[in-house]
Amino acid sequence: MTEKERLSQLEEIVSEILKKQDRIAEEVAHLSLKVASNSIDIASLKVAVASLETKVDRLEIKVDKLETKVDRLETKVDRLETKVDNQGLMFAEFRHDVTAGQAELQKGMNLLLQLIRGQQS
Repeated sequence: MTEKERLSQLEEIVSEILKKQDRIAEEVAHLSLKVASNSIDIASLKVAVASLETKVDRLEIKVDKLETKVDRLETKVDRLETKVDNQGLMFAEFRHDVTAGQAELQKGMNLLLQLIRGQQS
């Protein structure tokens, strides 16, 4: 192989290397753009996550408030149930007293009726 042929061959090899280097540079530039785009996406996602965390915190506060209200309402219901139970007992006692009073009144009326009948005979 002559020197000229070797030089020509070297030129081809260098030309191919330069073409490959250009392709690699293009790919690196493309990948750099993708990385930048992904970085922007990650930043957006971080903002979205922070927003969601804030919403979750607010919802947890609302849940705590609702739980407190439920506890208060349960206490009120317990008090009302106790009042109803007490009123039921009072009503039962009152009914017993009325029944007993009616029985005594009936007894007294029967005695008066006997007395009246006894005086008429």
